[in-house]
Amino acid sequence: MKLPYAWTKVLSFAAAALVSTLAVSAAQPSDASVKELLELSGSAHQIEAAKAQFSGMEANAIQQALKGHEITPDIQKILEDSAAKASSIINSTLDWAKVEPLFVKAYQATLTQDEVNGIVAFYKTPAGKAMVQKLPVLMQQTMMEMRPQLGAMMGQLKQVQQQTALKLQAEFVKQG
Repeated sequence: MKLPYAWTKVLSFAAAALVSTLAVSAAQPSDASVKELLELSGSAHQIEAAKAQFSGMEANAIQQALKGHEITPDIQKILEDSAAKASSIINSTLDWAKVEPLFVKAYQATLTQDEVNGIVAFYKTPAGKAMVQKLPVLMQQTMMEMRPQLGAMMGQLKQVQQQTALKLQAEFVKQG
């Protein structure tokens, strides 16, 4: 059965509208919408928190290295220089102006415009704002809860590494 020309036009138009709607809904999100999402989700603040965490880890590593040693003026100078260099590296690497484009690119490669719009809408709600505000504490509490498992895992991984190193060393000796 052949459709009348008018119906063919209507169906063609409907199909084209459907295809264009699907294409728009799957479209890559705009820079502006992703930046709004990053703003609402507090991504820049998370990067600042990561900077502080890296600085703290660096300070802890230095303290561990100094255990049992007297801190002379020369050692103090070395520590101050090291801390300044580490801080400069951390701040330069995690500068929001440098990492924001990386975030935008990753979000655009992963999310559609509709998904970004939905997430932005969520972050504008009281529940979304609470999530942003409470997520750092939630993550911290989760990490504290996981610490025993992570400690055990690290111990097991260290054993595997040591065993592998011994086996490799034995093989290298065999090879001459």
